[in-house]
Amino acid sequence: MGAEPLEVIGRQIGYHSTLVLAIRHRSSDDFFEKTPQGSLDPSKIDAELAVGLRNNIYNQIPEGYGSIFTDGFADNGYSRNAWDSNGAAVQNNSLTASLDFGYEGYYSSVRVCNQLLEKIDDFTEVPANDREKYKYEARTMRAWVYGCLTLYFGDVPLVTKIANDYPDGLPKTSATEIRTWVLKELDQAIAGLPSVNDRGTFNKVKAYAIKARLAYYFGKYDQAETAARYVIDNGGYQLHQITALTPQMMKDAEYFKKFVDFSAYGLSETDFIKGIFNYQDIWQADNSKETIIAKEYAPNERECDWVRVTCLMTPNLVEKQAWATIVPIQELVDAYWAADGKTRPTLATMQQRIDAYKALAAEVSAIETNNHLTYSQAVNSIVNSLPNKAYLSQFKNRDSRLYASILFPFSAINKYRADEYQQYIPDVVNYGRSGYAFRKMSGADDVTTIWGGGYYGTGVDFPVIRLAEMLLIYAEAHTQNTGYDGSAVAELNKLRVRAGMPNVPTALSKNDALDFIRKERRIELAGEGLRFFDIRLYEDNQRNGGYKGSEAASAVMTGKIYDVVGNPGVDKVWNQRLMYMPLPTTALDKNKNPGMNQNPGY
Repeated sequence: MGAEPLEVIGRQIGYHSTLVLAIRHRSSDDFFEKTPQGSLDPSKIDAELAVGLRNNIYNQIPEGYGSIFTDGFADNGYSRNAWDSNGAAVQNNSLTASLDFGYEGYYSSVRVCNQLLEKIDDFTEVPANDREKYKYEARTMRAWVYGCLTLYFGDVPLVTKIANDYPDGLPKTSATEIRTWVLKELDQAIAGLPSVNDRGTFNKVKAYAIKARLAYYFGKYDQAETAARYVIDNGGYQLHQITALTPQMMKDAEYFKKFVDFSAYGLSETDFIKGIFNYQDIWQADNSKETIIAKEYAPNERECDWVRVTCLMTPNLVEKQAWATIVPIQELVDAYWAADGKTRPTLATMQQRIDAYKALAAEVSAIETNNHLTYSQAVNSIVNSLPNKAYLSQFKNRDSRLYASILFPFSAINKYRADEYQQYIPDVVNYGRSGYAFRKMSGADDVTTIWGGGYYGTGVDFPVIRLAEMLLIYAEAHTQNTGYDGSAVAELNKLRVRAGMPNVPTALSKNDALDFIRKERRIELAGEGLRFFDIRLYEDNQRNGGYKGSEAASAVMTGKIYDVVGNPGVDKVWNQRLMYMPLPTTALDKNKNPGMNQNPGY
């Protein structure tokens, strides 16, 4: 009986990062009610219900919608539609307490964890060892959720029991106190969790990965370094690498080769091209050896991931509905290294690039009209000369991960639809405004039709925490603790080898090294929802290790976002109140404790 639940759960549950998402799936209007919804019927207490209660812990982890859109809360992406994201309101400092950043959903998750912790010992048919394991799993999830709450909102109520007897609400607990509690909770959970690497449930390594992420964001670099080191050394994980190029990859490779002068940069053409697809393929592969925690999907209408296809793919890539409503912006494109892996290229001004784009678009349009060709046919007719066009010069001799991560105008997209090129269609309803789209993460090989056949979804799993993040956390935490030395360099170079890029520089001061690692982190983790938290960490002198640097929020959250034809998107306006999101008005209305006050500035 004790083994059966593990088997069931391993098939049924999946994960998603509560760190990077405003949970939307459930309201916690009942959180402070005296009679909790979903209370257990004592007459039905048996092992099957125990499994259901345990499953519910993992079910609190929501869909992948927010992790992608969270990059639009920072300087990596843009989502212009309020119904898709609160991103524009965060970027231009117009958000109010009427917006939801997951507060209530997080507390629903807390309640589920507390319910298991209080009720599981009533399930006497479940072996005691299993019940203890379930408790450690619940404590891991609860600690993760509370860590996320502090990163979004700062001081919040700390509730470790089912909240039935608090008619006047609860006061806030300081974020500092909660974070200390979170790390201690994770340590205690780690001590009780199994070492076996069970893909479906929490174990020591997965809990250490959660701890590494949270300790990093808490500014506890000693604990972050130790936790990340444990995952690197004990998890059996490997950076994802393909064995060979598929025919689709080979077609795209021929396009990308035109943009790189391999000999000038001392690059191996084979390693560089393979590096593009080593990286891109992470999001097309189930059961990758790099993935530590993943959100699991199935290729059917009910259990697929529709966001990765419908919300990332551009309208000209599919016959059905697709919007690319969260898109990379020019600043992210500019952030990628030159092919030397250590400098940023000298780029034209925004206006020069806008003029160059319009000129190339007009050239392609004329070819279409005069020769009765499609857009893609017209682009293909001049494909050999494209790298010499003024607009596309910005994409020459760049980091392999740029080509893997971002669809730029006139680029090949054979992964998604053969013999097609990326076209910007700014007048499509819902289409995110930049002219770019995320190449990484979007689509997959098992695309399925959903919602009456009008949209697409995929059953491919979505990585939430992967080994690359642990390498970056280790490198930065080690630099904070000890300095930039061979240990940090070795972990960073693992990423470079996978990408087919030159090794990282070795002779850097501590602060220069921190800036470099943070830039490398932005490139490696682009679009994965962490940038929002990264730039706030760097901004916070209580957490950043004493060095703010060039990637801090106040440095990067300024300036107007434009698309490739010059249409403005939003003005990024930084204000210190944006270090934390506002507590929702609905939550304040329900919690009448006088210590439950709104965050400063709202």
